[in-house]
Amino acid sequence: MTIPLVNNYSRTRQATGYCQVTDYCDQTIARIASRIRNAIYAILILCALGVCGCVNSEIGAAREELANGNFVAAHERFVAASHSPNLTARDRRELADGLCLTEAKLGAPPYPLAEQRRTCADAVALPGSSSEATLSSIDTTERLAIGTQVDGALKAGDIAGAQAAAVRYQSFPGADQQAIAGWSRQIWSALVQQEGRSKYHDRHLVPAIAAISSRYPKMRATNEIEFKHWVMDTATVSRTPLVDRIDLHDGAINLQVASTSLPDIALNLDRFAQINDAMVARCRCDGRTNIAVEGSGLPAYLLRLDPETRHSEVLIMPQPH
Repeated sequence: MTIPLVNNYSRTRQATGYCQVTDYCDQTIARIASRIRNAIYAILILCALGVCGCVNSEIGAAREELANGNFVAAHERFVAASHSPNLTARDRRELADGLCLTEAKLGAPPYPLAEQRRTCADAVALPGSSSEATLSSIDTTERLAIGTQVDGALKAGDIAGAQAAAVRYQSFPGADQQAIAGWSRQIWSALVQQEGRSKYHDRHLVPAIAAISSRYPKMRATNEIEFKHWVMDTATVSRTPLVDRIDLHDGAINLQVASTSLPDIALNLDRFAQINDAMVARCRCDGRTNIAVEGSGLPAYLLRLDPETRHSEVLIMPQPH
C-alpha cells in the first residue's frame, strides 16, 4: 500500500517534535534571533557605559564612591587602580579623569593647585578625556592666586618672589599679557629703587673702575654705534646672535633677548660679564647690564660690578622652565 508523501511527512515532523508548518517555524526562528540580537545589544551598551565585567574592579569601586560623593575614598580607589598592569585604554582614561576630578574636589592643602593642574593636564592629554573643563577652572583659580602673590611680593619688597610668581603665571594658557607687562614694569621699578637705596660710597669702587678700564682701553673712545656693534659681536655664538636689541641709557646697557635664547645665554654668561666690564670702562662709572626677555619684559639676568673682585658678577633671576 502506498502512503501519501505529504501525510507521511506531517506524521514524521510531529513524531520528531518539529513544527508542523513552515510559517510557524519561520516565526519561531525570527523570535529567537530577535532575542539574541537584543541580548548582544544589551551587552554592548553595558560595556559602553563601563559596567561590563572587564572593567577594573578598583575603577568600578571608585565609580561607586564618586556617585556617593565620597571623594577621598574614590581617590584612594583610583590610586589603587593605577598600580594595575592590565588597564585598557578606556580604563586609563577613566582613571586619569577620576584622579583629576577627585584632586580638584579635595583641593589644597592635600592637593595644591600646581599638583591638581599636573594631574588634570595629564588626563586631558588622553583621547576622549572629560577633564578639560576641570583643567580650565584650575587655571583660572591659579591665575587669580598668582596675581595676588605677585602683588603681595612686590609690596613686601621681595623682587625675586614676585619674578618667580610672574614667570609661573606666564606659563599658563590664556595668561593675561597686559598683567605680565604691568608686573614687569613694577619689578624693574623695584629693582631701580632697591639699588638706589643700597648705593653707597665704596672705597674699592674707584680702583675697580680704573682696573677694568685698563683692561678695555679702547672702549672709552667708541661711539654708540661702534659700541653696539662690539656688543652684538661679543654676544654671538657659532654665528648665532643671542641678543635681539640693544639700548644704552645713563651708564646702563639694556639687552632684549628671545626666550628661546635663554639656554644658550646661560652657557655663555662670561660673554655678558665682559660686556658689562666694557660698559664700565666706557662710561667710567658703576655700569650695569640688564637682560630682559622679549615679549614679557621680565628680567632674566642682571650684571653688576663687584668692587672687591674688580669684575662684573651675574645676578640670576627666576627663569621659565
